[in-house]
Amino acid sequence: MKLLEGKTALITGAARGIGKALALKFASEGADIAFTDLVLNDDMAAGLEATRKEIEAVGVTCRAYAGDASNFAETEAIVKKIHEDFGHIDILVNNAGITKDGLMMRMTEQQWDAVIAVNLKSAFNFIHAITPVMMRQRSGSIINMASVVGVHGNAGQSNYAASKAGLIALAKSIAQEMGSRGIRANAIAPGFIETAMTAALPDEIRQEWVKKIPLRRGGQVEDIANVATFLASDLSSYVTGQVIQVDGGMNM
Repeated sequence: MKLLEGKTALITGAARGIGKALALKFASEGADIAFTDLVLNDDMAAGLEATRKEIEAVGVTCRAYAGDASNFAETEAIVKKIHEDFGHIDILVNNAGITKDGLMMRMTEQQWDAVIAVNLKSAFNFIHAITPVMMRQRSGSIINMASVVGVHGNAGQSNYAASKAGLIALAKSIAQEMGSRGIRANAIAPGFIETAMTAALPDEIRQEWVKKIPLRRGGQVEDIANVATFLASDLSSYVTGQVIQVDGGMNM
C-alpha cells in the first residue's frame, strides 16, 4: 500500500516549483490532489491546467482551483468547494509564497504587507477554513512551508524572514491547540533549493551559498517533497510541533 493512499491533500501555490513537486510526490504515493494558485492572465491559467493534467496522469484524482490565498473570503469558498468535491481533506500544505526583498531602510509598506499577506495570512486563512473539517474527522496533517531564514534571519529579507518565522510559530501553536483532536502541525524550513528563482541568481552568489553548505550542493525540490511526504503520512503519526530544516547542514 502506498504511503498516502486514500488521503486527499490540499496544497497552496502548487502550479510550479516546490508546490508542484510536492503534489507530484504525494500523487505518486496515492493521494488525490487539490491545489490552488493565483491566476492573473491566460498564461497562468494555462500553467494551472498543465500542472493539473500532469498530476492526474500519475493516476489519481486532481483538481485545480484558481484563487488568491491571501483573501479570507476566497479561501473559505475554495476550501468548502474542495470538501464538497473530495468528501474529506486529510493534508494541508501551506506553500503559497512570494519575495519582495530590500533593506529595511528602503523597504516600502507595500513590500512588507504583500509578503506578510501571501506568506503568512494565507496560512491562517487555510487553517481557519480547514479546522472544522479536520476536527470532525479527528485527524489531519498540516504542513507549513517555512524557510531557514525564518529560523536564523537574513539581511535584506526582513519581511520574508518575519513571515516564515510566523509560519513556524503558527505550526507550533496549532499543534498545541488541535493535538487532542488528532490533528498534527509541523513546518519545513528549506535552505538553498535549486528552483527557477535560485537559477536566476548570479554565479558568484550561488557559489557563496554553496560554500556555506556542508554537503556542498544546493537541494532539489524532491528533497523537500520527500520530507513533506513523511510529515503527511502515518509514518510521522507521533510528530507534531516540529521544524525540520532541509538545508544540507547549512544552519546547524
